[in-house]
Amino acid sequence: MNRMGASATAIGLNAAMPPLGWLLGTPLMPWALRRFNPKLLLPTLLAVAAIALTGFPLLYDQEAWLGLRFLFGGCCGLAFRLIEYWVNAASPSACRARNLGIYNAAFCTGAASGALVVPTIGLEGWPPILLILAFTTASAVLLGAIRDAPPAPAATDAPSGAVRLPLSAFMVVPVFGALVFGLFEAVPYTLMPVYVLRLGLSETQAVGTASAFLLGALLFSIPLGILADRIGKRVVLVVSCGIALLIPTVLPLTVSSPAVLFAIMMLWGGVVSSIYSLSLAQLADRFHGSALVAANAVFGTLYALGSLTGSPLHGFAMDSLNPQGLMVSSVILFLIYAVFLFRSGRISRSAG
Repeated sequence: MNRMGASATAIGLNAAMPPLGWLLGTPLMPWALRRFNPKLLLPTLLAVAAIALTGFPLLYDQEAWLGLRFLFGGCCGLAFRLIEYWVNAASPSACRARNLGIYNAAFCTGAASGALVVPTIGLEGWPPILLILAFTTASAVLLGAIRDAPPAPAATDAPSGAVRLPLSAFMVVPVFGALVFGLFEAVPYTLMPVYVLRLGLSETQAVGTASAFLLGALLFSIPLGILADRIGKRVVLVVSCGIALLIPTVLPLTVSSPAVLFAIMMLWGGVVSSIYSLSLAQLADRFHGSALVAANAVFGTLYALGSLTGSPLHGFAMDSLNPQGLMVSSVILFLIYAVFLFRSGRISRSAG
């Protein structure tokens, strides 16, 4: 877009379109599951997202790209929420955290593969578009071959149509965990590279911090999921939150040793990614049927809201206290989450 003569404001607005699409598209999931065949819905969403992708090289226009990125983001957001609902609803409670850990690891594998391919094929023209189209088409074909379908909510679950849950039902640990993860997501992938550059590290080391975080998410997702199924999701969630809170307090001390820094980033990636997958697993422990569909939509909406607002908030903090404001804002975020976990635990014990 810079070569198209777009202003920084226009570039920023375009960058905001996918998360805005997630934010506005995710609440449509309960309606979509009631209205359409769940087995056909996911391939259709992938197909529409693929069509939107082909528009970028064909429509070399800033305004058109706004709509295309919004459509792409909305379809991808709905697809992710549908996949998560599928895994959650179809998994027995005894292995739900493990299954969501596998889902999380698969997502990280895809993200890592894309990062490895980009230096070879570049980011311009048809090559990256065609590669994404190939994987999207293959995914749609595989989904079509699967006999099982996402469990559609029974009609008796919602005899009057849409499910309406009280606001208090969404002020629970699983949903708040989605918001926290969304608010934090930009830190490792967008702002940590800037943070280490401002501290004098090389560009290679800056990129390495994001890669280490992603690798940690990939390696820890399944083991932590298995552990959560055995000793309890809340126990692993509390420990993960505690480690996520502690890391930004010690991370500035590790910058002089890249190997230690990368190890810390891997650990951070593992525990933070578990907050998302374990929160999602807890959602299905609390809600069922149409209520799970509605709760999953709220979960995804708050995640998208966090993704949309987290980057500017952390960026402002880093600029205000250059560069340690990023660590301060991360500590504050996980401290708030820790307090929420503590209070919710006390309320649960009192109710019991």
